Amino acid sequence: MRKVIIFALVFLFLGGLTFFFLSYEEKYYKLSDTAPPEYVKYLKENNLDVKVEKDGSLWLNEKDKADYVVCCS
Repeated sequence: MRKVIIFALVFLFLGGLTFFFLSYEEKYYKLSDTAPPEYVKYLKENNLDVKVEKDGSLWLNEKDKADYVVCCS
């Protein structure tokens, strides 16, 4: 009985850990409506996580917000 309880607790722990990592999503906020190639290149040279959407908008990773303020303002 004790082994079953320990197995169930380990299974629940691993399941919760897996759910946490799979549900973690990077958060981006919109930096501009357009993404000039020179600007994207400059941001990537400063190791900022940016992405360009299909509509041409430029998005910056929320974790890089402070770095963006330091390097690019």
